[in-house]
Amino acid sequence: MKRLEYSAHLKWDGNVGSEAKVREFTFHIDTNTDGHNKGPNPTEYLLAAIGGCLTVNWGRLIKKMRLDVKGFEVEVRGWRGLDEPQLKEITYKITVFTNEDEKKIMRVKELAEKYGTVFNTVGAEKIKGEVEIIKPADP
Repeated sequence: MKRLEYSAHLKWDGNVGSEAKVREFTFHIDTNTDGHNKGPNPTEYLLAAIGGCLTVNWGRLIKKMRLDVKGFEVEVRGWRGLDEPQLKEITYKITVFTNEDEKKIMRVKELAEKYGTVFNTVGAEKIKGEVEIIKPADP
């Protein structure tokens, strides 16, 4: 079976954080509560990973479908109660700057969710998304 493999190596910082190495990239994971605030916490990285997954897939689909998109932004949010260590809701909003037909843009949303590795690993049933289309003025 063909497969893609991923790996990360983390080294503890002696407190609650770590330095992570993924391929040739190094970054810090920490907290701003009882850590040294050297980087986002794991939950923030999870939200960023969901947003990154959507961004990669939206970018690929926009290119593949040859859509005229001036730009787009993704905001991902999540919340949990203080008594249970699990995100209860994850939402995202994509703001797209384009004059393309709404049906084409919503098709991008559908396909980006369908083929997103991180999106589907977390679980599509846990993530709710919306799209706002802003039509830029033609010069």
